[in-house]
Amino acid sequence: MVKLTQVDDETAAATEQKHTFDYAEDSGSESESDFDEDDIENETLYDRLVALKDIVPPEKRAQYNYYVNKLKSYASSGISTSGSLLWAITSTGLLLGFPFFIALFSEMQLQELEKGVAMQQGSQDLIASGADPLAAEGTKEQK
Repeated sequence: MVKLTQVDDETAAATEQKHTFDYAEDSGSESESDFDEDDIENETLYDRLVALKDIVPPEKRAQYNYYVNKLKSYASSGISTSGSLLWAITSTGLLLGFPFFIALFSEMQLQELEKGVAMQQGSQDLIASGADPLAAEGTKEQK
């Protein structure tokens, strides 16, 4: 149940002065230094960035937000496009380049094999003719 009491004007004025006095004591230098020391030690970077919200006017905040969103959009589309381009270049290189290098390597092996066969054929011709390769060189040098 509610109990009503009558308050005199003098009592109300004294209470207001007491509350005003208490408030003035609370906002003194001692409480500010305690507040600064406690909050600075426990303050994070996020807390500091949130506090900047009060410093920057709402119009500027909206403008900065617009530019940041635009930058995020460009960065996202750039990363997506570069990823797609890299995928296309890599897959094209594997599909076209890999078979090309295999064919080139096999062609080089075939040429080496033909050189080896030609050298064997030349040495067999010299042996079959009965000529001494060293003597044949000597006669060439004498001429």
